[in-house]
Amino acid sequence: MELPARAAAGGNGAQNALQESIVRGQAAVALLTPTRSRTKQRPDPVIHRVDTRPLDFGVDEIVAVGKLRNEMLRLPDFLRHHRRLGVGRFLAIDDRSDDGTRAFLLDQPDVHVFEIREPFAESSGGARWTSAVLDQFAPGRWALTLDADELFVYPGCERFDLRWLCRYLESTGADCMTAEMVDMYPRWLGGPERYHAGESLIAFSPYFDSDTYVKRRRRGFPTNYLVGGARARLFYDEPMPPKIALYDALVQLLEPYGLARLLPAVNITRWQPPLLTKVPLARWSPGRRYIAAGHLMAPAGKAGDVTGALLHFKFLHDFTDKVAIAVREGNYYLGSVEYQRYAERLDQNPSFELIYPNSLIYQSSDDLVRCGLMRLSPAYQAATRQP
Repeated sequence: MELPARAAAGGNGAQNALQESIVRGQAAVALLTPTRSRTKQRPDPVIHRVDTRPLDFGVDEIVAVGKLRNEMLRLPDFLRHHRRLGVGRFLAIDDRSDDGTRAFLLDQPDVHVFEIREPFAESSGGARWTSAVLDQFAPGRWALTLDADELFVYPGCERFDLRWLCRYLESTGADCMTAEMVDMYPRWLGGPERYHAGESLIAFSPYFDSDTYVKRRRRGFPTNYLVGGARARLFYDEPMPPKIALYDALVQLLEPYGLARLLPAVNITRWQPPLLTKVPLARWSPGRRYIAAGHLMAPAGKAGDVTGALLHFKFLHDFTDKVAIAVREGNYYLGSVEYQRYAERLDQNPSFELIYPNSLIYQSSDDLVRCGLMRLSPAYQAATRQP
């Protein structure tokens, strides 16, 4: 069964401007390399429905949407965590899994499975796919957009479910919520301990960086974003050459004003750690689009006065294999340049300690609030104290 995704209706001007900014390599995204060409608009991808379950969403049912490939290791705890938060339905875009992922998903009563026969390298990190599925199946609905290695949390999530959170956001006039990716890790990478599917991801990888983040500004939405965290500390510790550091500083200075395009095109991606800020929760509207793997959204939304976090579980024992596949296939940005960086470090030593003196152990959402990785307003605090 093939379902043509609904064409975007409106907001394309803002999207074009953002995509042009990204392709020009301005540090707005800290992911992409400079170029002077304009990104051409393409038709939305064709969605192929795999399951046959009725798509009978409840009126206020929260859906979760995401692309995945070979994630049987993480899926049981991913589903358990988000079911507990109140996700009623999962829309999974399976990208050629061959580890039992698809069969497992088809056996879940609250999961609908799709595939999109487009090379992942052309999907903007999966952003085209998730946007198309949201357009087709969740217009006007609150939806979480997640990867299978992410667990969404927010202040008070242990006591208040997603329906409560979305009602609060609506009461403030917000239509989306930003979140920071927080890399979670065990004590050792490549150690003898193995994570087993179904175990608690947080219990196995409880550590996170408390103070290795840098705040930056850009054009586009969200304007403020973070880089840094454990991946930057562990894999991007090579100092920038002086000329590259000067160029990067100029880009950071000029980008918020749209002037970085005046600089000559210089590829500095080797020294740019991954972007951490996303917009995982939004009331989806026609014409809205995710860009650059969900790190940008256009047109701009109205973010709530509370932020969340995406606990990111990359450093399990399959990390080395996933890096090797990404480098071999070259499907990620710039031929998987980020994964090439990981591979260089793993070639030097495939097993090393991940913690540092300021590593913290995650016990609840309060831990992220205390170190500033999640923020909340007095109004939100007051709402959580209501019966």
